Amino acid sequence: MDEKAEFSQRLRKAIENAGYAVRPIVLEREFNTRYWGRSVTVQAVRRWLRGEAIPSQEKLQVLSDWLKIEPHACVTLW
Repeated sequence: MDEKAEFSQRLRKAIENAGYAVRPIVLEREFNTRYWGRSVTVQAVRRWLRGEAIPSQEKLQVLSDWLKIEPHACVTLW
């Protein structure tokens, strides 16, 4: 399995563990309420969930904060 697919599986599991539905619209809404930069689109988060892309480091930090995953663990968890 490649890195993007592995990231997708871990992201899906972290979203579920946090009590959210694993849906692009949910991820887009929740992410953008926490991110100070340019908003991400539903298409972008769909690519994360499908294992087609991995977000930048700053976006990974926002995801780890939101999903209550220790920032230093991002390398091993993401």
